[in-house]
Formats: sequence, C-alpha cells, structure tokens
Amino acid sequence: MHAIAEDQAFRALLRSAASVDPVAGSTHGYYRYPARFSPQFARSAIENLTEPGETVFDPFMGGGTTAVEALVAGRRFVGCDINPLSKFVARAKTTPLGDGSLAQVIRWTESLITESDLRSRTEPDPTWEEYQANIPWWIRNVIEVALARTESIKSENARSFARSVLLRTGQWALDCRRQVPTARQFLQHLRVNSEAMAKGMREYRESIRKQGLRPEDIGRRRRLILGDVTDSVNQGRVPSKWLPPRLILTSPPYLGVHILYHRWQVRGRRESRAPFWITGSLDGFGGSHYTFGDRKRKDPENYLTQFRSCLKPVVEIMGKDSLMVQLVAFAKPEDHLHLYLEALRSAGLEETEPSGSERNWRNVPNRKWYAQLNGSTSSSKEYLLVHRKA
Repeated sequence: MHAIAEDQAFRALLRSAASVDPVAGSTHGYYRYPARFSPQFARSAIENLTEPGETVFDPFMGGGTTAVEALVAGRRFVGCDINPLSKFVARAKTTPLGDGSLAQVIRWTESLITESDLRSRTEPDPTWEEYQANIPWWIRNVIEVALARTESIKSENARSFARSVLLRTGQWALDCRRQVPTARQFLQHLRVNSEAMAKGMREYRESIRKQGLRPEDIGRRRRLILGDVTDSVNQGRVPSKWLPPRLILTSPPYLGVHILYHRWQVRGRRESRAPFWITGSLDGFGGSHYTFGDRKRKDPENYLTQFRSCLKPVVEIMGKDSLMVQLVAFAKPEDHLHLYLEALRSAGLEETEPSGSERNWRNVPNRKWYAQLNGSTSSSKEYLLVHRKA
C-alpha cells in the first residue's frame, strides 16, 4: 500500500476505533458476545486496509463481527475459536436465509405463543440437566418446549436461526438481569426478536447481493473453524490460494481481565451454561480454557505462554504486506502492556502506525453490570495495536 494511502487508512481506523455506537445493523445484533468490537471499527479496517477478494483472518473469532463485515465487503474470511458457541453464532450471522425460511421461523414463534401450556412444572432433561443449573423452572420449561418445536422447521439452517433467536432471548431474560421475566414475557420477546433478526438477515442478504454475490457463494468464501489457531493454519483447512491473509483483525482474550465467554450470570453471579444447551453444543471446560489462564492466578506468564503459542502459526502465514490490527485491554496496563508488546516482538512482529507513534485507546462500550461496578478501571480501556511482520 502506498505510504500516503496507508496514512489515510490509519486515520480512518483511529476514528472508527473511537466509536461507542451500539452494536447493531445487519446480523450484528443476534447475540451479545463479550468484549466484541464495533462493526464500524471492523468495517473501517477491512475497507481501508484490504481489497475485494483478499482474505481477512480472525484467530479469536468470538461473535463473528469481523466475519460479517468481511463477507459483506466482498472479502474472503477465515476465523477460528476454541468456543463452540462462537462458531455457532458466527455461522448463524453469516448464513443467508431466504424469505421462506424466515417465514418458517416466524410461524414457529407464533405457534409457541398461541399453543404452549407453560403452567405445569416439568422435570429437567437428564441429557442437559447440568447445563440448566440456576435457570428458573418456568424459563427452562419454555426453552425446552421451544427447542422441541424447532423440529417443525424444515431447513437445517432455519432451525439454527430459530435457536439463535432463542439464544438471544435467553440472554435477554437471564444474563445479568436483576429480575427474571415471566414465561409469557419471554415468549413475547421471542417474537419481537424473531422479527428484528429476520429484518437483520434481509439487510445482510441485500449487502451480499450488492457485492454481486449469491447466497450460495458465502459458503465458498468463509472458513469457520472450531479449534485453536494451529488447527486453522496447519491442517489444510484453509485453501492455500487464500494465503497469506491481507488483514488479521482480532481481539484476543484480555490479559488479567475476567470475562465469561461461555456462561451467563443469572440472578447475581450464579453461572449458567445454558447457551450451550440452547445451541446444542457441548462444553466441558472452565473459564480459564477460554481466557489463557485462571482468574485467580495473578502471574501473567501462563497467559503469555499460551498467547505466544497462538502467535507463532499466525506470523508464519503472514506476508510482507499483511497487517495485524488488534483491540485489547489489560488489567494492569502499566505492567501488562509492555509484556504483551514484547510477546509480539519475540514472535517476529513490529509495531507500526498508528499505534507505534502514539498509544491509542478507547473506553470499552456495553460493559456488563459486574464490570460497571468497578467504575472506570484500567480494564475498561482497549488499546489499538497495529503490527506487521518484521
């Protein structure tokens, strides 16, 4: 990229990184994944630092924000994550559905409102009982009924979309709520969400069409991989002609910051693995599996060891024109930032504009209630880092 053009691109990136607009539009509102960056930021990075047809890679895919923005911009996308919930959400967000399939989901929600008998308490499903812990019985009842009724939906992709609607509604009803809604309120909100998400899907579909792409083209332009970075890079799961990626756009787990990527907080700090039940995914790991370290361990070395391990295969596939753009926060920036930068340097990366000349950060928007209690702490600020291969 020409130096002047790159400078203009970085300036646009800085402006977008400062955005505190809510995550909305297209399919971005399907699920509130923790620590996600804004679509405006992802869009700016992709549009200013890549060309149509080039590959965008997110090694910590999370809620799929980068995936959506890369595909609607006509780029290829490769993403991976060790969390099954991440792959489910990213796939639901990026799989185009026709109006017929969306109508099936709307009818599914309407049948639940008009026909469900929710007054009788039932026993938990033994298969998923441990995933239903800490969920009030009336909410468990309605989710079980709703999941059983998805079998009436003919298309597999439409059934996944219905589960996504249920996932979003379950998060609204349970995660970080002071008061759990009634079953009837849950179903009413389910219908509202199904209509809003159907609208978002039509917006996404139209954006794809404007790129000259057909819905069936999307599956050939994305790779969503459940596993770590090594699984994505070294096992032939990405076509060689897609590499090197022009842009690596990501937000890794935050050093020293406790974030629940796989559970909801119900009625205070009672944890629930209900998201995996709703999406039909299995989860056998604790929180440290998703964050490079246990929250009770203050020593950053375990985090840095795992982070360096993930960096190695990423750097190996980068080309001389590849850029890595990150938004990342730290529990103790004064201690952790230089350690993080040193890990990047030791992996063979060098810092470049805009972060090399002036450290840029933004306040993290949409923080959860238990994070808000701590006020404006160090971990409430994300740093924009840009690197290229040394």
